Amino acid sequence: MPGWMFLGVALAAVSSAACAGGRAPAKHPDLSGFWSTASLTQEERDDAFKTLSVSEADAAAYEKKHRGKPPEDPEDTVGGGDSEWWETDVGLARIRGQIRTSWIVSPADGKAPMTAQARAFGKARSARRKVDFDNPESRGRSERCLEHGAQPPLENGGYNDNYQFVQTADALLIYAEWMSSWRVVRIGDARHLPASVRVPGGDSIGHWDGATLVIETTNFLPRDVDAPNGDAAADMKIVERVTRVSPTELGYVFSITNPARYAQTWMGEVAFHPANGAIYEFACHEGNYGLANMLAGARHAEATAAAASAK
Repeated sequence: MPGWMFLGVALAAVSSAACAGGRAPAKHPDLSGFWSTASLTQEERDDAFKTLSVSEADAAAYEKKHRGKPPEDPEDTVGGGDSEWWETDVGLARIRGQIRTSWIVSPADGKAPMTAQARAFGKARSARRKVDFDNPESRGRSERCLEHGAQPPLENGGYNDNYQFVQTADALLIYAEWMSSWRVVRIGDARHLPASVRVPGGDSIGHWDGATLVIETTNFLPRDVDAPNGDAAADMKIVERVTRVSPTELGYVFSITNPARYAQTWMGEVAFHPANGAIYEFACHEGNYGLANMLAGARHAEATAAAASAK
């Protein structure tokens, strides 16, 4: 089913709730709107920085070097970084007057605290994907169009960094431009699904803590938990705290607990500002011809090598 049809189903559900209970009650802020996380700031801190916040002069020097250029991707071996349009005409994020060098605020080094096992697993997988084109399952989720852009935490990736929030009295719909994906947060007296039920992007329930919507997400698919030992029963918990700071800014803080991958719970803070316009459909590879072409290219290379060897 196309992304716009999925969104239509979700909007219908939220609209039904709106008809029954109206929009967000006056006692709670309305988080609805089109939002963007576009920024040169990324989840982990660039090695060019040693601290969470920097001076205007240091930020200007960094922005001059990186504005207008796609982020470097060591995994890119087919030139994708050169052919895609990147949202790079942005600077480092500003949060409460501080110029941030990473979304991660804890640990203090701005790096995700992966376990040694998880790091070794990730390194081996990256090396394998440079040479393994045997079948679709050997490729990454992005190449297979299996990413879930609305899965927490909501961050940025260099392009398609836009979100739409639609809020009612008992639900919040989060629609992500990336992969045209969505997530419905049930607000109020909600309970998580049984532990045996796993859903893409996780199962999200929320409650109000004053002016802040607190969202807890569990019941992730095994591929989302990504346990290095392949434990299909492993799960993670992500807590998001969303606050309307002003008419033009959302405060967004998250924490991730995933013992299968991380040595400790870690936290991040992301800047959300109004998006410049509505969100258009994101079509992953426009039918995923990219994956088919990669596999076909590998078969061609194998045939060429075999013919050369036969001679």
